[in-house]
Amino acid sequence: MKKSNFITFLLLVALITLCIPTTSFAASTVSGSEVLIIGDSFLALSHDITKRLEQNAKNDGVLASNDQFRDLSVSGTMLSGGISPNIPQQFQNGVNAGKVKYVIMDGGGNDCIAGNVNNAAAAARTLFEQMGKSGVVKVFYMFYPDAQGGLAGMLNPNLNALRPQIQSIVTNSTSPKGYFFDLRPTFEGKYSSYILSDGIHPTLAGSNAAADAIWAEMKKIGFFETSTTPTQKVGDCNNDGNIDAIDFSLLKQYIMNGSTTYDKYMDLNADNTINALDFAIMKKYLLGMVSTLPSV
Repeated sequence: MKKSNFITFLLLVALITLCIPTTSFAASTVSGSEVLIIGDSFLALSHDITKRLEQNAKNDGVLASNDQFRDLSVSGTMLSGGISPNIPQQFQNGVNAGKVKYVIMDGGGNDCIAGNVNNAAAAARTLFEQMGKSGVVKVFYMFYPDAQGGLAGMLNPNLNALRPQIQSIVTNSTSPKGYFFDLRPTFEGKYSSYILSDGIHPTLAGSNAAADAIWAEMKKIGFFETSTTPTQKVGDCNNDGNIDAIDFSLLKQYIMNGSTTYDKYMDLNADNTINALDFAIMKKYLLGMVSTLPSV
């Protein structure tokens, strides 16, 4: 390569690296009507967790600004028996009203107060089977922080007995795909400000902290993404989700080395040949002169 051409190449790469924004793969936009929230008073007493989750979803472009989730959670309800509508009935009411794709829930706290640990686990297992048959894709199951005050001695042993059973049911579920989230680390060291004087329900600060922790986990696991693996695009030579100076360099190396193995992601004009024409198209794309690939 002539020195002048090499210097031009380096300058172009530097310009592209500094000036061209990279592409990121964001969570999919969802319809709020397809997101169902069910559970007991940890959610339903104030519904502040739902409100904060909706705001986080809107801030991240997952939920439209005028949309909202369907929150059917009811205080005092159980997984097994109890007042109506219990948690399985809340789910069925949601399905009866429209398609449910995602479920966000808690459940079992009131069962533990009543001492019905095994019944709660059995009801949760049946509920997951029901959700799978109804076409739910994913379920996010949050489980309670430790009870405080006078209820702690009675309630926490039952919560500790139910927690691993629910976790096993959730994490072993594939249809729907289940995600279990333990809220204890979020509340640890902050119970005095995060839990009301009744010892079990979250304050506004606790609700917001819980929702923020839940949302961070949802983003981490790609809860609202239809696919966690993006499809490789023409021009993305190294399949990292971006078309940038690195791909420009890889394409140049491919052509200069005279490679004979055909790579459809380097064929930028879809003519079944990778040559200087593709290199020219790549330069134009990175400089904004071409807007789509392949360019034919």
